[in-house]
Amino acid sequence: MDFALAQLALVFLPGIIWANIDAKYGTGLRPQQTTLLIRSFLFGMTTYSVLFLIYTVCGKMFGYAELGSDVNKVDLIELRDEILWSIPLSFILAVIWLWSVRFKLFMKFLHLVGATRRYGDEDVWSFTLNSSRAAVEYAHFRDLENGYIFAGWINTYSENEENRELLLRDVIVYDEEGQEISRPPFLYISRPRANIWLEFPYRSEGYENGTTIDDNS
Repeated sequence: MDFALAQLALVFLPGIIWANIDAKYGTGLRPQQTTLLIRSFLFGMTTYSVLFLIYTVCGKMFGYAELGSDVNKVDLIELRDEILWSIPLSFILAVIWLWSVRFKLFMKFLHLVGATRRYGDEDVWSFTLNSSRAAVEYAHFRDLENGYIFAGWINTYSENEENRELLLRDVIVYDEEGQEISRPPFLYISRPRANIWLEFPYRSEGYENGTTIDDNS
């Protein structure tokens, strides 16, 4: 097997797994093909670098002795352990990556040292709803076109190029006069990204059971 082709295949195998997990559960948006390939390569290299460190700590040889002696031949059978271990390791590293993105660890470090005040490439929608702050867990969604207000806890959210989606739980539906209409356990909302009015009524002293939506709550 061609050495360069084998290298690319080995690097991209765990990298594609990691990159797809990041695209689906991290950024939430499918990246362009070029970006996905670059991320797959970088994530794959990171996976094998971590695997190499693990092998070194455990006192095991990474690869096999004849690997560098003949660049025209690569014995994948001899590399079966490294290949098999790279796949579950890529899953583990992807979870750690999502966790660090979820809690904005790198961003917090940059803010701590005063390097930047930006929060990254994601938009305010993703940044806000992905926050661990209690203030963004309960929301009032105002449907101005139909005259409704949906008050509930944010269960899940998603986004694409055109729409924003929310799944609220323990919802109270009000009309435009503030009169309660219903209390569905869950409510799905999908709106164009340019037509959203979302309020977060939380105060530091707490929110009284989510049963009122007056301006003093």
